Amino acid sequence: MKNQNYFLIITIIILILSFQGFDNPYNYIKISKTLREDLSLKNGNSKSLIWITFKDKGVNAELKLNHPENLLTQRALDRRSKVKPQNALVDFTDLPLNYDYVNEINNAGIEIKNRSKWFNSVSCYATKIQIELIADFDFVNKIDIVKTFRKSENDIELNASNPVIEEDNSGIPNSPYSLNYGSSLAQMQLINAPTAHDSGYAGQGVVIASFDAGFDNLQHPVFDSLRSRGFRSYDFVNHDTIVGNQSGQMGEGSHGTQTLSLVGGYRSGNLISPAFRSRYILAKTENTESETPIEEDNWVAAAEWVDSLGADIITSSLGYIGMDPGSIRSYDWTWMNGDSCFITIGADLAVNKGIIVCNSAGNEGYDATHNTLGAPSDGDSVICVGSVNADKKRSSFSSVGNTIDGRIKPDVCALGNGNYVASPGAGNTGYTSGSGTSFSCPMTAGVCAIILSANHNLTPMQVRQLLTQTADSSFAPNRRRGWGLINCWEAVKLARNLTGAGNSNAGSIKGYKLNQNYPNPFNPSTHLEFEIPDFGFVTLKVFDMLGKEVAVLVNENLSPGSYKTVFDGSNLTSGIYFYTIKAGDFTETKKMTLIR
Repeated sequence: MKNQNYFLIITIIILILSFQGFDNPYNYIKISKTLREDLSLKNGNSKSLIWITFKDKGVNAELKLNHPENLLTQRALDRRSKVKPQNALVDFTDLPLNYDYVNEINNAGIEIKNRSKWFNSVSCYATKIQIELIADFDFVNKIDIVKTFRKSENDIELNASNPVIEEDNSGIPNSPYSLNYGSSLAQMQLINAPTAHDSGYAGQGVVIASFDAGFDNLQHPVFDSLRSRGFRSYDFVNHDTIVGNQSGQMGEGSHGTQTLSLVGGYRSGNLISPAFRSRYILAKTENTESETPIEEDNWVAAAEWVDSLGADIITSSLGYIGMDPGSIRSYDWTWMNGDSCFITIGADLAVNKGIIVCNSAGNEGYDATHNTLGAPSDGDSVICVGSVNADKKRSSFSSVGNTIDGRIKPDVCALGNGNYVASPGAGNTGYTSGSGTSFSCPMTAGVCAIILSANHNLTPMQVRQLLTQTADSSFAPNRRRGWGLINCWEAVKLARNLTGAGNSNAGSIKGYKLNQNYPNPFNPSTHLEFEIPDFGFVTLKVFDMLGKEVAVLVNENLSPGSYKTVFDGSNLTSGIYFYTIKAGDFTETKKMTLIR
């Protein structure tokens, strides 16, 4: 009797699916529950923006991994060598899509919007009938909805209206530093960047990719040096290489002009930003004229593009969070666990490939009961940037943590209230001000570039550790400001003493080793050195006498070699501390003494 009931249930399910256009119930299962809900709300001719994920990348595709130089530029391979062993610089995610599969989608009359080799997927607009047809293809593994979002109407970045300030041509120095920062001096001093500039670090040798809504005033004098070094650009909304405003095309680029000026602008006496000697890649990823202006597939496509070009840093001032309360087409705070949002997975993948990713925390303000973050800032490898005001207090609009899985976010903060920026609008040469975490993020990314210019061998996780270790709340991080306001010069001083991955003596390392710190006793800082003979995940942590963790100095994959880091005990009391390394099966602990 039980078997008969089971057979009856299966028969009914098959009949229902058949009426819905599916001969094979497995094909129905390929379509995600979220997409099925979305289709149920639309008529037959309405189109949904979907991800189509393929089963594989074709026969013998893995053979292409033997020739990484055919998959990426040499600069990208060199960057990856900091975080991956030489025989594994590329993997399955770097293989191109199977073009036979892509052509089948095209032949079905479906126009492809973006392609993702990382996720082995394409995004496209398709009707319900087309989606049912796609599900029948054997090479299709699953079909899901592309999340789409828009900024809140109350977002501080959309409602600000500030006067334009004309360019200052007086040439009168305004500070004791070698550069004349003009009205940008206060925002640079707050993060202690001018001293780094005076010491010769301004992002040279670093490539920064800026993702935003477009860049409508690249002829502004603040970008003269940026243009002279040359830059790459692509518009992922309209699919051409022009990221400024164009008649008849979608998107408006005032926001990108302002954020770009905060990471790499240089105009003596007016505005100087942290990484004014870096080179830039500009990606337009947001359609400000659409009802749903931010689409995650644009971000992922841009990340894959800049990875292949060898970008060292991504600065993204876009927060991906709910378009409408309860919408099935967007994320909300319950998704912020670092592993669920498609775009967060993509951002963490970028870090895994050696790219530093800085992303705005968001402008959703404070909630006592849960986080207000926007993806991909919830990523465990992403540097989530909040905002403080001139008094170093958290800006009221700045989003807060923690993540659903209990991690502290934001990671760090920079000024996001009343930042001095280049005035948008083609032909304008003046300056204005703006507020939002979109403005604290590029300044932080610029500091990351300064750190890399001091030590280009550093991995993304090492740079993140330097930022948190030297921020003003490193001794007591919290969900409002994270580890606190960044301190550029203090991070640079530590960076110069670190030995990054890929060092030249790797071949001489015979075994695992943890050296005694020096000096010992110390006040307030000391050097810790270790050696590892194999590629693998390494942690180096400091504990007090009670076994409480007081610092995490290393927490990442490292290549074989010798390494040196600095432990700063400025915020600790005198006493005995222990430092422990774990690498593979190797664990060792040593004692050190802090005397104040």
